[in-house]
Amino acid sequence: MTMWITAALCHDKTLMRLNNLGEKISDLTLRGLFWGKNGALSLEKERLKINRSHQFHFTEFLSAASSTYYAASGNAASRIKEEKLFFKPLWCWRAWRCLQIAEKNSDKFAKLRPMNEMSLGELDTRACVLNKAGRLSEAIVLLRHGINKISAERVGTEHDLCLFLVHEADVIVGMGRYHKDKEAEENYKQAMRLSEDEVIPILTRVRVMKSYGKFLASVGRADEAKYLLHKAYQSAEENKLSDQTVKIKALFAGIK
Repeated sequence: MTMWITAALCHDKTLMRLNNLGEKISDLTLRGLFWGKNGALSLEKERLKINRSHQFHFTEFLSAASSTYYAASGNAASRIKEEKLFFKPLWCWRAWRCLQIAEKNSDKFAKLRPMNEMSLGELDTRACVLNKAGRLSEAIVLLRHGINKISAERVGTEHDLCLFLVHEADVIVGMGRYHKDKEAEENYKQAMRLSEDEVIPILTRVRVMKSYGKFLASVGRADEAKYLLHKAYQSAEENKLSDQTVKIKALFAGIK
């Protein structure tokens, strides 16, 4: 009996530790604090290590880890232009390495959980990782599946639909389809309309504006892009979304 109680207490303590790590990782990710001993990546490694030892919902944590490393890869890539020449190779390596780890964890996750059993968040995370890794045809299938779940099965929220529309548009542009610009822009415009609702989280609104601004810059509409990115930057700064401000500044630097 004593051994059973001790085991239960250890189990509860471990779960509490995992929850605390998850909250810290989310907070550090929003602030763009991925690097160093107490950064999000260090905590993510600790979280995965605990899960491997205790096997607590390991499949879900593989998806979460891929999301953290994907965000870190984007953060590192956004820093390359700002850094001095001596440090650029370091950030290039970090961007590449984090994406590699994100893809590896995502592939492990997909082997354990079929697409039909993935949550919307898991579908979106995997699609984003695959898109960044150049596996566009796989990414578009996941995104179309997610959009269908939201629209036909009434699963999720407008927040979810915003993200799926934007990420589908990103993939469409990358695939270079005929009339891609018109098809992609319809998605961006719909996401912009949805994101105006007050119930939509500010982070989602910023991400929608950032993605649409990036698209506008890519099709030569620099003034519109700058206006939208400026709005996104202001919102991100006001709400302490430091990871987004880093990425938006990098987009600004690329507009001529």
